[in-house]
Amino acid sequence: MLFKEVSGKIVILIMFFFALLAFEEIRIVANDEETCICSYDGFGYYMYIPHLFSEGNLNMTPKWAQGIQDTYCDSITAYQLVQRPNGNYQNVYHMGMAYLQLPAYFVSDLVARSTGFPTNGFSKPYHIGYILNAFLFIFLGLLYLRKLLRLFFTDKLSALLILISFAGTNIYITYTQQFDLPHLYLFALNAIFLYFLFKFTTSQTRKHLLLSALFFGLTVSIRPTQALLGIIPFIVLFKGFRNTKIFWSKILIYPLFSILWNIPQMLYWYFIGGNLIVFNLHVEEIILTDPNLIDFLFSYRKGWLLYTPLFLLLIVGFFHLFSKNRNLFWAFGIGAFLYIYIMSSWECWWYASSFGSRVMVDIYPLLIIILGFAILALKSLWSKTAVGLFIVGCILLNYVQSLQFERAYLHSSRMSKEHYWYIFGQTSIPDYTEVNLLIDRNDLTWPKHGRSENYSLTPKEIFAIEGSMQAKPGEDLTIGRLNLYELLETDETQFSVQIRLKTSDPSQSSILRLETVSIYNCYSWDNMEVSLGSPKDEFIEMNLTFNLPDIRHNEDQMQIYLDNDNNVTVDIEEMTITALSLIRK
Repeated sequence: MLFKEVSGKIVILIMFFFALLAFEEIRIVANDEETCICSYDGFGYYMYIPHLFSEGNLNMTPKWAQGIQDTYCDSITAYQLVQRPNGNYQNVYHMGMAYLQLPAYFVSDLVARSTGFPTNGFSKPYHIGYILNAFLFIFLGLLYLRKLLRLFFTDKLSALLILISFAGTNIYITYTQQFDLPHLYLFALNAIFLYFLFKFTTSQTRKHLLLSALFFGLTVSIRPTQALLGIIPFIVLFKGFRNTKIFWSKILIYPLFSILWNIPQMLYWYFIGGNLIVFNLHVEEIILTDPNLIDFLFSYRKGWLLYTPLFLLLIVGFFHLFSKNRNLFWAFGIGAFLYIYIMSSWECWWYASSFGSRVMVDIYPLLIIILGFAILALKSLWSKTAVGLFIVGCILLNYVQSLQFERAYLHSSRMSKEHYWYIFGQTSIPDYTEVNLLIDRNDLTWPKHGRSENYSLTPKEIFAIEGSMQAKPGEDLTIGRLNLYELLETDETQFSVQIRLKTSDPSQSSILRLETVSIYNCYSWDNMEVSLGSPKDEFIEMNLTFNLPDIRHNEDQMQIYLDNDNNVTVDIEEMTITALSLIRK
């Protein structure tokens, strides 16, 4: 069937392209040019499997995790485990991805055992199996995207939608640069979930409904926020069955499968950490009352519609659906809105390293259907020509920006307005400079870098104690609390803390802490030992320099205090904080 239709041929063509990339990656691994299967978030999703089968349990420790990263990933920091009140460490990432990686792991394990490679889940056979597993899900995503589109559109329109989606969006970069993350997997699973849902609406076959709910539940076990898409089957099925027992018997299958897929996760939480339900172990939170919706959609840093403007056509698609199919309009509209709103409400709304907004790739099967209705809405020659030229422009822009990303011109996390226009349209930049990027918050030397006509560096004293202060033995001392947005023009700022103090006992510890906090949590902290090892009863001067983190909310503050739990007295005679801010023009 694939060979008989144009859309099938497009799927085969795209898969051939990704196959070439996969084989090149395998060649690199086979030649020992790359040893790191996954790191950062990808390591967090995968680490359940190798620890379970190599260590016999899921009681993972930072020592084990860091040992793996030191051996295979050039000593990349292993941050994925956090300590729980009972002393054990728990993975902050959900285990649903491990379900999808398990079959490839078993095959790779057999190969490793028969060829003499280490059977720890990270040696060469596992690495190759990991790559092939990702390639398999790219194929499944393409296959079911086509099947899903064919439920709504002609073969030729489905072919066009598949082609422009892979050529005109951040799918290519996300799949090739970040195949260890959930996005290509969730793209595939969402395509399958939606295909069987809409297949059920035409066939009324219970098998299709069960498969839809089964794959939906699997997505929730990977990312709980996928539960938001449950509004789609709710609205679609409600139209057919209304508020009847039949409707509830069908719709409740979706949360049932979500719970079933998450039972192993809950057991892991309970037996390792002591709690059956854990809502979030990350530093960041979802703050519904303070979303970053404009930045999420349009900012130069990671704006989804700025870097993937093809989806501006969704506006046309929704207008068409509103006039032609209200049920789909509300199902897709509410589902997409909820997803975008929640994703923009995550405190780290830019989602670290990516080209554009990588989290949006997860729901592209849904959005591509709406693109199809946008194209169906075009009736006049003028509108078809205008939209055709717009699509070609989006594809060309995506091609150029993908090359820029691969060549490290387009930065994965620090893009600014100035840098965007500095590199715009260029794939080869002599004397390339990063001077206009957002500051590197891990680099304390950034103020010494080359100056730019687009910004200035402005110092400002933002805090000084009015008189001497004393921290008594065993008592914390609150020094001050600063409202950052009232004091600073920008969070692209470096703090310099100068303090003059003395300690009564240099064998005891007392720590100066400067914590960046919101009303929701504390998401950054910088500290300095001020007692241990210092001269006794002698005033000394100390300095602490650190970069301010990304400020999440307008009311965020910095709280300054001495953590003085030990039997020591610390006297502070002077303390000032100077902010050096990068002011963009």
